[in-house]
Formats: sequence, structure tokens, C-alpha cells
Amino acid sequence: MLIYSRLPIFFQNFFISTRSLIRKIIRDNEKSDKICSDIIKNEYSKETSAQYARSQLDSVLKNALEHTEYYGRTLIKTHNHITSSIDFYPYLTKDILRANSYKISSRKKPFFVISGSTSGTTGSPLTIPQSLDSVIREQAFVTRMLKWAGYKEGDKRAWIRGDLIVPINQKKPPYWRYSWFENMIMLSSFHMTTEALPLYIKAMVDYGVDIIQAYPSSIATLAKYLESKGEYYPGTIKSVITSSESISPEDRQVIEERFRCKVFDWYGQFERVAAIANCEHGRYHVLTDYSYVEFLDVGNGRHEIVGTTYNNLYYPLIRYKTGDHVILSKDKECPCGRVYPLVERIEGRVVDHVYAADGHKVYALDQCVKGVEGVLGSQYIQDNKGEITVRILPNSLFDKVQKDKLTANVKSRLGDEMIVNIAAVNKLERTKSGKVRQAICNIKGAL
Repeated sequence: MLIYSRLPIFFQNFFISTRSLIRKIIRDNEKSDKICSDIIKNEYSKETSAQYARSQLDSVLKNALEHTEYYGRTLIKTHNHITSSIDFYPYLTKDILRANSYKISSRKKPFFVISGSTSGTTGSPLTIPQSLDSVIREQAFVTRMLKWAGYKEGDKRAWIRGDLIVPINQKKPPYWRYSWFENMIMLSSFHMTTEALPLYIKAMVDYGVDIIQAYPSSIATLAKYLESKGEYYPGTIKSVITSSESISPEDRQVIEERFRCKVFDWYGQFERVAAIANCEHGRYHVLTDYSYVEFLDVGNGRHEIVGTTYNNLYYPLIRYKTGDHVILSKDKECPCGRVYPLVERIEGRVVDHVYAADGHKVYALDQCVKGVEGVLGSQYIQDNKGEITVRILPNSLFDKVQKDKLTANVKSRLGDEMIVNIAAVNKLERTKSGKVRQAICNIKGAL
């Protein structure tokens, strides 16, 4: 990165474009296209989808039993026989995975092994090795998701995620680079100051963007900027695709309103054990051809996502507890006609909470800024019991009246005894992967 940061911008664009071309050749090829064609057949047929999922699950379980030390020994020791029923497999937590990581790898090691790690926002990151086949299969599902969102070959895309494509210490625009072979403008999530936001909008309009792929926090910040100015995106966008962070109903609404298009949200993780995707009707579909998903009741109407990967036989994670929660849907069918099961909404990670004045955990803090003008983004930091700091990215509409309203909203959510500090900042703190965590709780609380 040091060498890259010292290159002239043209050569940074050349580097990004060349790297992207290599990745595109590896991932997006005839094999990926074939897999994509196969999984598209699952969308509207319950029978075809069920048969595909059953064959995938059987293959994963058989592989785990025969070629991994962890699953083979665990099941034989526990049940004195080998079974293909997933109900006999133990749940896998992050701590168990760390302690047994080398035992989970298949003895059938592929020629190419690609290792990466989780973002680590909930603790130390996990290293997850993948085969090249796993990477290609993942690309097939990404391609299908793009098709759901209206993408066609040749469309221009904007990418606003956690890539360090602009040196952190760069103080002047442009805060974006170009991936020429992907028809993509890549904009930095780390330079989204109040002053820079109109430049981001102009850069996307000038490039002629058709589809935006972004972290919810990044695209919501731009949408709220437009809202604060009473403006709309001055171009035509087919869709906005969000992923990697939870998106609130309020943020979805302002994005769709200001960019005048649908939001297609994608839930997934680097562990590749579950995928949930929005269709054109805004419903969340559990992609049963991507993985085997179970929902564990954790109370208060929430269910934890537990997933079994289909796409990584080299590192088969079975009944992996993600720590992410959903609210189940009462609907059995969607107007789009796709046969995948539905969830009402994705609640996100259990750790994104703070403690109220009475010691209870409180989630979904985005409600605190509802009705408050001039807040482009917010973040809740708690270092001490009974006290919280709300960092906000403000614009000119945020004055003492709005500050008092925000303080009152926070107290209403966390208790009148809560000490509330409002801190206006130029940009919100982000993780190494470029995400904005809604809540950062640095205390251990109890009732």
C-alpha cells in the first residue's frame, strides 16, 4: 500500500484496473456463468430448488465426514456411527472454530487455496481458506443478484465500500479511482466529509453511473445530504445494492426517495454460510440454493442465523452460528413469484448495542435521529455506565433546537438519567474494512 499511495493517480487507476481484470478472469468465467444459469432455474420451481439444495447438502455432509478430522471424529465419538443427517452435527461457534480451525480443513487440499479473513468488528478476525471453486461459485450468486437489480452487461457501476483505493492521508479530491475493465468508479468510504459529499455526487453523475453498490452507511450519508438540500440525485440510477451492514427502514426510505430507485439489500458473510437477498418488491429471500439455513429462537421475536455452507468443500462450516439475527416473516409467498423462504427484516449483530440507564441492552439506535434535521450520520459510543456520546455528521440545519431534540430522543430510548453528550464530527469512525458500526460499547454491563 505504501508504494501504491505514492503513485500518480493515473497509475493508481492502472493498478486497480489491472488487479480487477485478473480477478474478473479468475472469478467471472464460463464455469461461473454455467453455475449462474443453473441456480437461476431454482428461482420459480419449488421442486427444482429443493432437489438442488438436497444434493448440495448431501455432498457437503459426505465430504465433511470422509475428509475432515473435526467432523469425522466428532460424530463417530458422539454417535458411534456415521450419519448423513444434519441434525446429528453439533453447532459450530466462532470460539470452537478458532480452537479447531486446522481440523476443519479437508484432507483433499485443492491446488489453489485463497485465504481471507472476516472484518473482526465483533472481536479478533477469523481466517477462512477457500478453494478457487468456492470463489467462482460465490461469483455466480453475485451475478444473479446483479441481475435481480437490473444490471446488464456494459452498465456503469459506482462502488462505495471499504476498499483503500484512496490513500488515507490524502486531503484533496479526487477521492475516487476507476476500474476501467469493470466500467466502475470506486469511491472511498474513508473520505466522506461534509465538504466532500457534493463532489461524490458530481463524480457519479459525470461518470454516468447506472447502478450503485455500497455500504448502507455510505449511501445513506449521501442520500441524507441530498435530503438536507431538498435535492434528488441528478441522474438516472437503475438500483442501489447494499450489503455488509444492516440497513434500517428509515435509511432505505431516504435512499430510495433521493436516488429515485429501489434498494436491493444483500446479507452475507465472509464465512459464506448464509445469503439473504432483496427482490424487486423489497422482500428478503433466504437463498436455499446458496446454503442450508436454520433459525434459532433467541427470544423477543428474534432468531439467530445458523448456516451450513454449500460453496466451500475445502473448509466446510456446518451449523455455524453467525451471531446475526432476523425477524421471521408471516408471509409464505412473495409477489415476485420466487420460491425462496422470506424473513421480515435482518436485525444485524447481537453486539451492536449499548446499555440503558437501568442496565438493559438496547439495539436499533437509528430511531434516535428520527425527526431530527441536519444529521447525515450518527454513531453511539459508550465507555461508562449511565453515559453515552453520540457522534453526528451534521450540516447547517443542525442547531441547538435539533441538538435538544436529539438529546431528548436518546433519553427517551435509554432513560432520563442517561448523560448524553453530542459531538459534531467531520466524519464518522470506521473499521479497517470501512464500515460504520452503529454502536460501539466498551463496557460490560449487567442488570
